[in-house]
This record gives sequence, C-alpha cells and structure tokens, in this order.
Amino acid sequence: MFVLKNEILSMDLPQGHTMQELNTLAKEEISIMIAEGLFYGKDIKVNGRITTAMALMLGHELAHVCRSVSIFDPKEGQYVLCIKH
Repeated sequence: MFVLKNEILSMDLPQGHTMQELNTLAKEEISIMIAEGLFYGKDIKVNGRITTAMALMLGHELAHVCRSVSIFDPKEGQYVLCIKH
C-alpha cells in the first residue's frame, strides 16, 4: 500500500476493502515502517489516493517521528504542510 522513495510516501488503495479495513491495514503497515526507522527526522510528503481516516491516522503516527508531514493537494497542484516540529 505504501512506497517510500526520496522522502515521498506514495499510496495505492487496494480494492475491495471497507474504510475501517483500509485504515487498519494502513496503520499496521506504517507502524512497521516506523519501527524500521524509515521516517525519523525527515520531511515526509504524502502522495496518492487516501481516505480521510487514513490521513488523520498518518498525520498522528508520523508527527511523532518526522520533522514535517505534507500532503499533496491535486486542486492546488502542490504539497500542503500539515505538521511541523
């Protein structure tokens, strides 16, 4: 579901899941990536399709370990800074 490359966290939502299942899967996967130390002190940019629940969960989880978290806004055509330490 997630791919991290050059501080950009790309998302791809799998089909056939409820919102709750997607959020649970995303939390499990992001927790593993955090435990591996992939985000510490980085300015992470989130890109791709994402549910509102996933955005809130990611913001919360990443805020503990990242320097900043930005999410791509396709209407604006740019990343919007959401969290910064």
